[in-house]
Amino acid sequence: MNGLTSSTPSRSAVRLTVSGFLLMMIQSALLLMSPTLGEDAGLLIWILTPLAFAAFVTALIGVPEPPEAHWRRRHGR
Repeated sequence: MNGLTSSTPSRSAVRLTVSGFLLMMIQSALLLMSPTLGEDAGLLIWILTPLAFAAFVTALIGVPEPPEAHWRRRHGR
């Protein structure tokens, strides 16, 4: 997978970035709706923030794509 810093980012990188930012937006909306920050909300924030950050970093770096289907080629025919 080509990361977001490449000239042609792959679809997976774009999807990971969008999903990471959506997680951050959900977290912000939950914080804005809460008049006081309770223990459960704090736990949710601590779970969603690293998950969103990991998705964004993974999208920036890129994940190696599996090789083409070399096993389908028939050698010698």
